[in-house]
Amino acid sequence: MKTNFLEQLIVIVKKNIKKLVSILIVIIILLFIFLFNQNLQEKNKIQVADKYVKATILIKQKNTKESKLILEDIIKKNHQFYSPLALYLLIDNGIEADNEKIINFFDIIIKNSSIDEENLNLLKIKKAIFLINIDNEELIVETLNPIINRDSVWKDLSIKLISEYFLSKDQKVKANEYLQLLEINNNK
Repeated sequence: MKTNFLEQLIVIVKKNIKKLVSILIVIIILLFIFLFNQNLQEKNKIQVADKYVKATILIKQKNTKESKLILEDIIKKNHQFYSPLALYLLIDNGIEADNEKIINFFDIIIKNSSIDEENLNLLKIKKAIFLINIDNEELIVETLNPIINRDSVWKDLSIKLISEYFLSKDQKVKANEYLQLLEINNNK
């Protein structure tokens, strides 16, 4: 019985040797491509991290022009960790004065699909705080409403933030609308 099975297996292998070799070669090539890609991604992560460290050193040395170029490059690379950090460095150190450019950087990072939803929501809150500082009501509402309309861990904070903004503008009706949402959300 066993010898019969082995004999049949040998016959099948002999008949299909070209196909089996081809499949094996394809598997080896795919494995090589996968490993090459992994290695390339790891090198890119290291390069982005090195650039970020270089930018922070340049900021400490008061070399804002060069640090600005490096930070903008990191933001455009759409790295899930270093791109937001680079943006925060630009803002916190007053390196970029153009508000439209900063808003555009926020949008570039928010469109990054590799960042999980709750971290994206946190990034949107930070964008809203920036927008509050430049008093852009339309964009504040546009930025926070998607968080408010979803079941996010940042929902209550978003509601409080937008209601505080409206209260600071003496727009009590709008503030109360959001505070009612907060009350409804807390009663669930």
